[in-house]
Amino acid sequence: AANEIGVPSPNAVVGSTDTTVIQLLAAANREGRNLVAGYDWEVLIKEEAHSAIANESQGTMASIASDFERFSNNTMWNRTTDRKYYGPLNNAQWQRLKASVSSGITNYFRIRGGNLLFSPTPPAGETVAFEYISKNWVDTNGDGSANATSYAADSNTTVLDEDIITLGVIWRFLKQKGLPYDNQFQEYR
Repeated sequence: AANEIGVPSPNAVVGSTDTTVIQLLAAANREGRNLVAGYDWEVLIKEEAHSAIANESQGTMASIASDFERFSNNTMWNRTTDRKYYGPLNNAQWQRLKASVSSGITNYFRIRGGNLLFSPTPPAGETVAFEYISKNWVDTNGDGSANATSYAADSNTTVLDEDIITLGVIWRFLKQKGLPYDNQFQEYR
């Protein structure tokens, strides 16, 4: 990105005190986070099989899937009973569900305060599986798997397309500097 923007290419990025290099790294990290938030990249889709507890709250999403960003829609199923979980419900839908008298067999879920909630409360030990998008997009180990949400060393790589990251860094940097960036943004899009 530095070469394409026309600034000196740094020998080291992470830990640099050069303002331009710090801004380039910040743009790269912002671009990665925005790509994760904006698209369901196949490489970021994971599966979790959760052993239910006999409680409405199943615990925090961080304890169930530590790299959880968001659910992949319509993928939560109780594998023990072969029944779908509907959701995630929003706050109004959840409150309506909780206010109604229900004796049905339909399962629902939502996240509130970082906790995964089930209704009705399942029996302990049932397996509930779902797919989700991981928030991790940086490979810090060099093994081809994402395990971090930002670059921590110059040797880090990304599991996302590096050309897209580079194009994102370029237009973001130009915009931040108050320079024309429309052409770069269009190429990026």
